[in-house]
Amino acid sequence: MAIIACPFCGRKISDKSTECNHCKKDLTAMTPEKMHALARDKHFDKVQSLITQSMLALILFLLGFGLLYWWDPVAGSFQQLIAYGCILVGFIWYIITRGRILLIKKRK
Repeated sequence: MAIIACPFCGRKISDKSTECNHCKKDLTAMTPEKMHALARDKHFDKVQSLITQSMLALILFLLGFGLLYWWDPVAGSFQQLIAYGCILVGFIWYIITRGRILLIKKRK
């Protein structure tokens, strides 16, 4: 008896189980082809989610520069703080997300 990951929820279960103890999904109809297709779809969804996050981070980053340009805030004002905060958060979020995308693609 081996411990495997449930193809639906990813939690550890026995390979002899007919049903996942956690998500209660039926595992009797799962062929190796279906399990591979399910894993491929999960991987694709994860990469697409990270790509969407990186786009949102880039938009936040550019919004910060736009706020600096259009608001023309006074030095030390709350508006300037908001603009710099958007730039900083967007930049860090983008770098971390792109790193996660590279790690996922490298593992595959």
